[in-house]
Amino acid sequence: MDTNGTTMTVGSCSLTEIVAAMPSMTSSSLLCRRGGVRTSVSYPQCHRDALLLAAALRRRGVTPGSRVAIHGATSYEWVLADLAVLLTGAVSVALYPSAPKDRAVATAREAGCRTVLTDQAGCVAAFHAAGMDVVMLGDTDVAPSVAGLIGEADAAEDVLDPADRGNGPFTIVSTSGTLSEPKLFAVHSAPLLYTMDRFAELYGFGGQDRLLLYLPLSHLPQRMMLYWGLGQGMDFVLSDPTHITIDSADLAPTLHVAVPRSLQHLHKRAQDIARRQGLEGTDGGMAKAYTSVFGAALKAVFVGSAPTDPALLAELHAGGLPVYEVYGTTELGMIGLNVPGANRPGTVGRPIPWGDVTTDPATGEILVRTPTPFLYGEVLGPRIVPVIRDPDVWWPTGDVGAVDEDGYVSVYGRMRDFVALPNGEKVFLRSLEEAAAAATGAGLCAVMKTDGSRLGAVLFFDPASPEGARSEDECRAALKVVNERLHPWERLNRFSVVAAMPSVEDGCLTETGKPRRHKIEEIYGADAQWLSVRG
Repeated sequence: MDTNGTTMTVGSCSLTEIVAAMPSMTSSSLLCRRGGVRTSVSYPQCHRDALLLAAALRRRGVTPGSRVAIHGATSYEWVLADLAVLLTGAVSVALYPSAPKDRAVATAREAGCRTVLTDQAGCVAAFHAAGMDVVMLGDTDVAPSVAGLIGEADAAEDVLDPADRGNGPFTIVSTSGTLSEPKLFAVHSAPLLYTMDRFAELYGFGGQDRLLLYLPLSHLPQRMMLYWGLGQGMDFVLSDPTHITIDSADLAPTLHVAVPRSLQHLHKRAQDIARRQGLEGTDGGMAKAYTSVFGAALKAVFVGSAPTDPALLAELHAGGLPVYEVYGTTELGMIGLNVPGANRPGTVGRPIPWGDVTTDPATGEILVRTPTPFLYGEVLGPRIVPVIRDPDVWWPTGDVGAVDEDGYVSVYGRMRDFVALPNGEKVFLRSLEEAAAAATGAGLCAVMKTDGSRLGAVLFFDPASPEGARSEDECRAALKVVNERLHPWERLNRFSVVAAMPSVEDGCLTETGKPRRHKIEEIYGADAQWLSVRG
């Protein structure tokens, strides 16, 4: 297995071979919504649609080595677009559907895209102005649609011979942008498929399972599971945040991928059901409520992307929900896993069995040694420069944490979540921010050094929320109570009230909703009207 992933294989199966085998999998299907109606599409039909779309894209100038942006929410058309790009020999560029229009266009331009498939009609003019050919993932009259192109190719009996992709990367994605400006990098499929082979061994799933996907397919782990599942003949439920509960209950997936926010939402739905049906406090009551929300066939819920409240995980486990918190980074791949028989809330599990984890004794930064990093190469204009990673070298994650005596890994936060005080002490900001937000009712809190050793809290209030912004006196009183529970050097000395929420549009949140601390400090810290907590 080559350390940069270029020659890594999964058994004898490559990504191209996985797609080529789809027509033989007649009993497998993708359950999705098309035109607002739930429908089932067989693997052979999906493969045929992808070939026709690839032929249409080829006629529109997409050739081997081209870069094609895909910009939209999870859908059957998104899957078709990615498969079609693969079949043409081009490289897909995954854009988050939540990215502001200007950022989406800038990223597509930076990646060298001449073609973009999007489900956002409001972005078409901007993509056109940037010189890109636009195809709509959904039906609309503002640009040619995926469905229309497939129909035209079918009528013209276009035949496309899938391109020989060689052994290069298949997609370009972006770093999260929590620590600095997002950067583009290329990904080879081999480490993703290898990782999923190990997942199948650890969690005991395969082609007989049904996987629910609702998070954006621009998020790399979603496609990792998608392509591996296609190779196994797994059934898929392609859902969205609006329909996740009904699709989960009705279609009974065995595997479920979540983020902490969605897991909290589904937990609350189960609690509501338990209250309405008188199941609270009864033996097995919450288990029945979880079945009403997650379906009756569930084997595993994987949750990651951000820390999950240990108390929530403990409640879910007590109700019999098989939920496993996992941990990785966009560039380094999977790092820590909770698995059956070794599942400890409050940690991200033990290191991947095919790698290792330690921490820097000076900074506490988590370091990983892995043969399966997801990063294949850096994108430098038209070139992709492979990054050679020695599997024996410890690579930094940008996260701070610890490994306990039993080998379980805890992640405390990002390196920027800590500030060093003049006395040498380091203060972890996330716990302060969570406490201040909870006490004041703020939608989000960002703590930063205001001068010297003083810590200030910027309190963001959603003007659309029922509570609105609290008064200065109410915030001051709440923060005084928070300070009583803190060590003297952790206490909040100042605060500032902002009657608006940070957003993806102003650059203060990533496309996945994570705060970008450096941007918040840049925009709100310098000009903040600081008030004393003491009064």
